[in-house]
Amino acid sequence: MRLSSLTREFFTANRRRLMDRLPEGLVVAVTANGMLQRGADSAYHFTQDANFFYLTGIDEPDIILVMDSRREFLIVPARERERTVFDGQVDPQRLSAISGINDIVNEPNGWKRIDALILNTKNIATLAPAPSFIEQYGMYANPSRSRFIERLKRHTQDLEIVDIRPDLAAIRMIKQPLELKVMQQAIDITLATLKEVMNKPHGYYAYEFQIEADISRGFRFRGSLGHAFEPIVASGKQACTLHNVINEKRLGPNELVVIDVGANVSGYAADITRVMATGKPTKRQKDIFKAVKDTQAYAFSLLGPGVRLKTYENQVVKFIGSKLKELKVITNLKPETIRRYYPHATSHFLGLNVHDVGDYTKPLLPGSVLTVEPGIYIPEENTGVRIEDDILITKEGIKVLSSALPAKLD
Repeated sequence: MRLSSLTREFFTANRRRLMDRLPEGLVVAVTANGMLQRGADSAYHFTQDANFFYLTGIDEPDIILVMDSRREFLIVPARERERTVFDGQVDPQRLSAISGINDIVNEPNGWKRIDALILNTKNIATLAPAPSFIEQYGMYANPSRSRFIERLKRHTQDLEIVDIRPDLAAIRMIKQPLELKVMQQAIDITLATLKEVMNKPHGYYAYEFQIEADISRGFRFRGSLGHAFEPIVASGKQACTLHNVINEKRLGPNELVVIDVGANVSGYAADITRVMATGKPTKRQKDIFKAVKDTQAYAFSLLGPGVRLKTYENQVVKFIGSKLKELKVITNLKPETIRRYYPHATSHFLGLNVHDVGDYTKPLLPGSVLTVEPGIYIPEENTGVRIEDDILITKEGIKVLSSALPAKLD
């Protein structure tokens, strides 16, 4: 399968779009992510900073993009001979072909140029770093942005940082036709793979990891870069842990299996969730599944241009609360009671990151891509159900990009 790819014209236009939003004369400097140690002398698989990729298309670590209204160049650090033997050398011609940036310099010359550009200004625009440890998610941030800003300030002590994350979020939130084409391919690969897995006869899979293995194969076989995020294959009570990525449990008889996965095509993510039964679904399982399915249909009916996500989320919570009451899971419709069995948001933006940038406070605009993923999780019954589809906000309403594989409980 030959997949569409992003072009140097796409990345060149993205840089121009950013510069058009910023004050005249402002210097922009953005760093790529750095490699992260996995153990001893081995690194984790490299994942590029989404903003840097959006502006350059380059999937190499430690490179710096510098630009103002008149010029742009890349700074490429030298590699030690031993690393070059193992990892290869960075090819400047390839970087130019991908990014559309022809001016590529080494580190010493690049930093001299930065010094010259900021000599008569106290401002430089870049991406503000996240905290070194993001407590909410229990994870450490890639240190590349922090190290880059420290180095900038060593060159000019009084330098003030202009954070361009909001500007890039506003640009990235509205997907361009080429982005939508690539995302549709990621969605189609995900759907085709899920269909293949879910059409296997009962008993074909004994463990969650066997399902994961077939999904991984399906994604790569169909031409994607692999998973856009850690795959979730969660059966029985495991499905009540929203981001269960262990995928080791033996499949029990008459369990529901939540499969939440997405292929990566040219850096863009799909994010689809379907539910599979290990045996003939019980009436109770069918009722829970139908409640989630009805909630998703209600959420679809609410979405469109001009909708504010906070209002929409409140409406969905009330609706799913009524379904939980019908199921006799809850006896009152207090938000805290509903949230015991529906603890997450219905929608998030989708793009280069599976939880992509976007403004959740402003009305939705045509070109935004979101997930719609209601769920009901009942640990007391060892059951979790989530149905997730990807939708595009259009001028008329919405388009369900993942409609080719309707959610069913067979």
